[in-house]
Amino acid sequence: MDVIEYVGAVPKPPSLVDGMPNSVYHKAPGVSGSGLHVIQQFSPAHYAYGGTDDDKDQRPKEMGTAIHTALLEPDRFASEYMLLRDVPDRRASEYKEAAKVYGKDKTLAGKEADKVSGMQAAVHAHTRARELIDDAAVHELSAFATDPYTDTLVRCRPDIVTHSGAIVDLKKARDARERPFASACVNYGYDLKAAFYCDVWEWATGAPPSAYYLLVVEEQPPHAVRVYTMPDDWMQRGRRLYREALDLYAQCRANDEWPAYGDGEECLMPPSWVTYEMEQEETEGVTI
Repeated sequence: MDVIEYVGAVPKPPSLVDGMPNSVYHKAPGVSGSGLHVIQQFSPAHYAYGGTDDDKDQRPKEMGTAIHTALLEPDRFASEYMLLRDVPDRRASEYKEAAKVYGKDKTLAGKEADKVSGMQAAVHAHTRARELIDDAAVHELSAFATDPYTDTLVRCRPDIVTHSGAIVDLKKARDARERPFASACVNYGYDLKAAFYCDVWEWATGAPPSAYYLLVVEEQPPHAVRVYTMPDDWMQRGRRLYREALDLYAQCRANDEWPAYGDGEECLMPPSWVTYEMEQEETEGVTI
């Protein structure tokens, strides 16, 4: 499928759109993997209520954009951003003067500048990560498609699509080691989103991606980097989770009803560690 340049409107699906601003994409019609994760983890009501976050602090989003640009498009980052590593923070006069030229979102001072430049250097020094970045055919391409089962508009925005047809999703993490990051994948729905991205890409293009990679970089020095694939059975779990959420989303949208939790009463079960503690107490209380 040919890639369409963004000209101010979202074309009818299936379509691949290049150059669409991030802010436009997030307000575009259709449900995303992040939206489905909210429905799966919480409820349709949480998804409907969280449709806008205009009142929230924008700096974390601006930092996320800066990190993505630095790692994936270093030439554009070098020309568009100003790093003030010797300036302590955004309260300094030097920051305020630079922000008049580059904009507040693209002027980074002190620890912010150190973090972004450190993550950039670490990723580009990692052999496999650098191979995937160098093989990039396009960055942040917006894909729109129709779910063939519910006729629902869906969308995704891969960080990288390589010349070999692989999707690369960039993730920053506190801990990139296998066990902690695997837990983060479950907590943040990365497995759901991975399966969703692969299927939306296939619906939009007619062919599945050749592979799916998670490029993970730690936020704190030394900004260690890992590149992961996901086994097929885990991807199938992600597919089941997004499928349940997408079916529920389609039902809610058709009825214009966005319920939260159940209306009845439920038994509150203790967490597993408390259950274990109670079992131990019960065992210790048994005399033979």
